[in-house]
Amino acid sequence: MCRLVRLLNFELPACLKLHRSILVSTTFLLIALITACSSESEPDAFTTPTSRGPNADETTTAVVAETEISQPPSARHGGTLRIAQASDPASCDLHSARALSYQAVHPCNPLLSQLVRASADAHSVIEPDLAAAWSMNGDGRTWSFDLRDDVLWHDGTPFTVDDAVFSLRRAIDLPPGIAPGRASAIGRYISDPEQIRSENGRLVIETDFAAASFLPNIASVYVSIFPRQATLALDPPSMTAFEAVIGTGPFKAGEAIRGSRYTLDRNEDYYMPELPYLDQIDFLVIPEPAVRMAALRSHEVDSIAIITEPEARDLEENFAGRITVFRTPSAGGNTVQLNLNRPPFDDPKVRRAVNLAISRSDADIVLGKGFEGAILPPGGQFAFPDSQIGQLPGYGDVTANRARALELLAEAGFPDGFSTTIHTRANPFFQLLSEFVAGQLVEVGIEAKVVPVESVEYQERITNGDFAMIGHSHSFALDDPDSVLPSHYSCGGAENFPGLCDQELDKLIQQQSRELDPDLRRELLTEIERIIWEKDAKIWFQWSSRRSPVWNNVVGLQPGGPSLYQGRRLDEVYLRPES
Repeated sequence: MCRLVRLLNFELPACLKLHRSILVSTTFLLIALITACSSESEPDAFTTPTSRGPNADETTTAVVAETEISQPPSARHGGTLRIAQASDPASCDLHSARALSYQAVHPCNPLLSQLVRASADAHSVIEPDLAAAWSMNGDGRTWSFDLRDDVLWHDGTPFTVDDAVFSLRRAIDLPPGIAPGRASAIGRYISDPEQIRSENGRLVIETDFAAASFLPNIASVYVSIFPRQATLALDPPSMTAFEAVIGTGPFKAGEAIRGSRYTLDRNEDYYMPELPYLDQIDFLVIPEPAVRMAALRSHEVDSIAIITEPEARDLEENFAGRITVFRTPSAGGNTVQLNLNRPPFDDPKVRRAVNLAISRSDADIVLGKGFEGAILPPGGQFAFPDSQIGQLPGYGDVTANRARALELLAEAGFPDGFSTTIHTRANPFFQLLSEFVAGQLVEVGIEAKVVPVESVEYQERITNGDFAMIGHSHSFALDDPDSVLPSHYSCGGAENFPGLCDQELDKLIQQQSRELDPDLRRELLTEIERIIWEKDAKIWFQWSSRRSPVWNNVVGLQPGGPSLYQGRRLDEVYLRPES
């Protein structure tokens, strides 16, 4: 186990205070969260005296981690883990928009490392990774990271602070021709790449403002660290191809056969002692859902990341005691998204009609039981108030909603409805939710043809705005407003597929990011969610659960939280003998 991670107290200006909480999983971790309160703070049993720098006005917070690993009693080295997924990874450049899908993250993440990372056991726990310790000065804007000195890239060259500086600057300022992905979210805190620099071997980041969400966003799996020299030697400078990846992660890129298999081999020089446990991981590309499920049932594969509700029920009935289906509340759900730059969805009346046509209760019947919510995941600390959900357009009486939808379509010039196309990923659940939406739209005279598209082409299509409607299931890497709102709803956001652009909304999104009082921030977020919902661009009709089957001889692959992306390094997964 990692031993105690200590937090050294720090002082902030008059209105700020550091709140501390202890989060325990495979490590003990103390995380600093900035919130607003009075000018003085009382030390507690876990606080050590403030350390002051040369400047009398400067104080620091330090998180110091000792990464001593002890092997779980039953852990075994060796073996090959086999995971099936529907398509090839579109890119292993996790900074780019092409790598948004979990089908890119899952095979590529074990090759890479981050400064800090989310625990596989509990995603809310932030653990050291390439950074062994970090500190923040008294104004909450300057972060310093002490980097490990025992890390090698997979090609044998040493990892240095220059690689970290390069990678973080690149995340917020990608080379021309590479569309930004989720890693660009840290750019909201850093207006100039030069604010990321090296000082005496330490990584220093100056943020534009004190932000409670800075460290959780740095811990996003997408903010991965790449080797400076090896990346710049590529044309274009992007580790897109799986086999081209040079990382510092627990596994090295092995054989890559497009449409068939991606092999990851144990990194014997991994900086975490005794890890990884596995010798090899094979990601098997099996596009057909029936074939994929047959491979799972026959134990030709050990796990599939996501399955449908009927598939889950079948496994629970026929493979009880051999396969466990983990059901996890998901930081994501199901949407229909309308291209605001393509008629007729440039008309707000048409978009509202689409929203009103969809029965949320029918979604539960067809897609499996879900949850009601607005723009941010329900149940989280930033969720839209339950008491106000029923006031949002689309909720309430379905018959009345559809009658109003018909009126709006007539006012928009479509008294007899119209025909359109719903593009979606060639994935059983995406196709199911898209067919569900098409069936709902028929009730108001909209004939929508569902067109499944292979994953890589689909990602390019939605990134380029080449669609009228898409049926899309989102899953957020982080349940954090700064991770979700800019990417999905700000002008030019990496996942703002409908093309929504509202300058006033962008100002509110920026304002909530700077608000350190949690109650005031929640008030702002409620207003922001209401504004976004009224746009009827990305229409959430169900927040969902995730169903992940794993054979019982696999240990450590169970979901550690609502994110489909975090905690997938796989370095602590092992196989036990089958009984």
